[in-house]
Amino acid sequence: MSIVSLAEVKTYLGLTGTGDDQLISSLIPVAEARLERDTGRTFAYASNTTHTYSTDGQASIVIRDTPSNGSNTRTVTLNGVTLTKDTGYWMLPDRRNPDVSTTIQLRYYDTSRAGWYKAEPGWWDKNLDKPRISGGIPNDLVISGSEGHPQPIPSDVVGMARTMTALLYWQAKSGASGTITTPTGETIDLTANPVGYDEFVRDWRIRTAVSGV
Repeated sequence: MSIVSLAEVKTYLGLTGTGDDQLISSLIPVAEARLERDTGRTFAYASNTTHTYSTDGQASIVIRDTPSNGSNTRTVTLNGVTLTKDTGYWMLPDRRNPDVSTTIQLRYYDTSRAGWYKAEPGWWDKNLDKPRISGGIPNDLVISGSEGHPQPIPSDVVGMARTMTALLYWQAKSGASGTITTPTGETIDLTANPVGYDEFVRDWRIRTAVSGV
């Protein structure tokens, strides 16, 4: 599912005809891919996805943006063992959008110490700076289910996807150089990022690189 619609981009561009619909439609995924690449995020919603991660024995793993609401049917396996939410793992709410999680915290039983878990809620408050789990086999964590941000996607994400698509459209129509005045009277430099783009990227960027595929 796209972040922004063709109709939203056309309204922003002040277009009413259909002559450039195909061009704009082809530019929307390009713009969205750039936002996701530069922030390390997965904004566009998709169902029935599967990604693997290498924990390297760590209990807290950065993952692709994953809906945290109850409607997301999620399967999490570690070393081939299916884990249960709230007993085997926790999905930690994202700092920018609490409707998604970008970190999974694993709770894995340590058989060498009876009754003790190597990771538990609030481990950062319990003097356990780097809790570790058993394993560390490459691609040992597998998460299946939905990914991306459920509706409504945060308005600043939608707005930047729309603005980036519009910039690509103006570049395609004007040769990617010079300036252009938008229907709202805004002057756009076609050789630079949209106004506010760098701040947007800094605000939304994942602090640690996602380790999955």
